[in-house]
Amino acid sequence: MEEPHEKLGYRVKIVDMLHSPARTRAVGGLLIGQTGTVANVLRSGTLALVELDGDWADLPYGVRRWPVHWDDLLISLRESEPNADYRVGLSGPGREAIQHAVPADTKNSLCGEPVYPLPICGWFISFAPTAKQACPVCARLVLERASS
Repeated sequence: MEEPHEKLGYRVKIVDMLHSPARTRAVGGLLIGQTGTVANVLRSGTLALVELDGDWADLPYGVRRWPVHWDDLLISLRESEPNADYRVGLSGPGREAIQHAVPADTKNSLCGEPVYPLPICGWFISFAPTAKQACPVCARLVLERASS
């Protein structure tokens, strides 16, 4: 059986709201039927942080990521294997920020762009080269390094 942390990058569809947190259930009618990707695992593996597809303006309250219980999801194939060797660094303001690949032992992006960290209480998000906001140069370099 797969551990929840091994489901990063899986494609999912929200099919129910029975087990999800109350704040997520409050907008359940808007979330059911939405598709997305598992961006992270929360609460000791009990919840998936689902990054929804589509433009942020079309999403409930403009929020792209929602915590959803695994039992409320239809899980399909993995979109891309997150690369734990690279964490996300951001450049640009707010919702327009570009995600860059930053090697785990440095503070510089692969493409050389100055980046700032994503402040999340001591942990980091792995860089995914197929993410919508991924830097194309960093994505190409990560994929080249993975194939060699």
